[in-house]
This record gives sequence, C-alpha cells and structure tokens, in this order.
Amino acid sequence: MGSLLKSILETKTGKGGLASLAVSAGIFFLKNVLKKKGIKTNIKFLTHSLLRHKTEDKSLRNESLRQANAIKKIAANHNAPFGRVAVDGVPGSGKSSLARALAQVMDIKNICLDHQNMDEPLSFEESAAIYEHHRLFRTQDMDCFDAIIYIDQPVNIAKQNILKRQRGAYLVDIMDFDLMKRIGEKAFSLADSQAISVPDSFLKMKFRPDKGYGDMANLAGELRAKSSDGSVKTDLNKEQQIFLSVEGVAKKGFISYINPQAYKQELFSALLDAMESVEKGSRGKKRWK
Repeated sequence: MGSLLKSILETKTGKGGLASLAVSAGIFFLKNVLKKKGIKTNIKFLTHSLLRHKTEDKSLRNESLRQANAIKKIAANHNAPFGRVAVDGVPGSGKSSLARALAQVMDIKNICLDHQNMDEPLSFEESAAIYEHHRLFRTQDMDCFDAIIYIDQPVNIAKQNILKRQRGAYLVDIMDFDLMKRIGEKAFSLADSQAISVPDSFLKMKFRPDKGYGDMANLAGELRAKSSDGSVKTDLNKEQQIFLSVEGVAKKGFISYINPQAYKQELFSALLDAMESVEKGSRGKKRWK
C-alpha cells in the first residue's frame, strides 16, 4: 500500500495532475464496484421495481408453512405459551418468511423490525406477535419473549437466497456474514433453556424458563472469567459485551459487521488504471505541443 501511494505521489501529471488522478480513480472505482455481483443484482431489482413495478415475492411457501406448523406442534407438546416470539438469523436466512407463516398459523401479528433503531431498547408492546430482525437477540432483552427462534442457516445458503430475491443484494458484497453469524449464535447460546431443533430445518428454538433466560448473567460470567482481574465493564451494552466475549473487542451497531476489505481489490485496480490513464493523457498533450 505504501509503495502504491508513493508511486501515485511521484507520478508526473502536470498542473492539477493529482486532482485529475483523483477524479479518474473515482470513476474507475465506481465502474469496478458496479461490476460486483451483489451491487449489479440490487440495481437490477431497483430498476425493475421502478420501471415495471416489480416487487419482492412475499407469497408464503410450503416450506415456511411446514416449519410454522412444526413449531406450533412443538409448543403444544411442551405446553408452552406462544404469545410474544422473537426470530433471529443472518440476512437471507428466511426470517421474514418464517415470521409471516408463524403469524398465519398461530393467528397473531407479524412485526418486522427492519426500520427500528436496534441500538436502543425496544418495548415490544404487542403481547401476541412475531418479532423478527437479524440483530434482535444481540441487542434486546429476551426475557419478554415466550420463545426465541434462531435460524442457524449456513452463510453460503443465506447469500444465495439474497441474490435470488435481489432486494438488499449489496449486503453480499459488503457484509461479513461469518462475523454476523458468530455473534448471533453466541447471543442464542447464552440463553438458558434446552435448544429444540425443528425437524428438517435449520431452526432452533428455546422457551423461556420460569426464572428467565439468564443470558446477561451468563454473559457477565463469561466476561468475568476472561478478565485478568475478574471484573466486568458496566458501561458496555449487550452487543458490545457479546463482541468482547467472542472477538475480544467491544463493538456495536450494523457498521461493526461491514467488511473493511470488501472493495480493496477494486480500489487498487482503480488507482492503477487511473495512473495509467492520466499518464497517457499527459503524454498525448506533450505530443501536441
């Protein structure tokens, strides 16, 4: 990286050369990014939505209904309440489809939290509803939920699903799905209660114990054990504490899952192409003098 920057600074591009280089690099970088599969797919979806009024297919599939009925049966077999339920999983894992199917099968509301500020505590006022979000378990108090459902779908399948549905396909390029999944798995595992697997699916669920899930107490115990002096920082929120336990650093917010290397190759390629373009332009001007 240092040698590349040095080459850029030493490039003889004449008056205003660096400005021309910056503009040229920006154009090449934009072209490179637009070639990325996720970006191309998302643009295709937006274009079709605007020009042809095409929207995402939200019809309930047989698989989602099968899973919802299986969950209903499990709840009945455990004689467990099923009023307020939380669904979590990485983007593309099928949270929305499952939540809609559960709402239909259980005859309760379906509430998507995509436009909510997950960095703040939410109230979950509806007592009979399915709440879903990809950062739900790691940011919110789970004791208000009768049951929690985690979709433990492999990352590669989730990415394929996103590209297939097209909406939000840019996430495939910029998000660290593996990190997102590690933090989500930890948030689910911290909750007390036996994990119940839904047959023929990636779904795992837990019912709230009488004394609550105890996830924060379990998390504090983990951090205390890992601390050199046995102390726990009290100024960190839930997501930061889970990050600290799993990754060794306290982070929070959606931006924490952005892959900083996402467009590294595209940037380097743009810089090199820009240098070559500006140099050619400079040589051309000299020939015409």
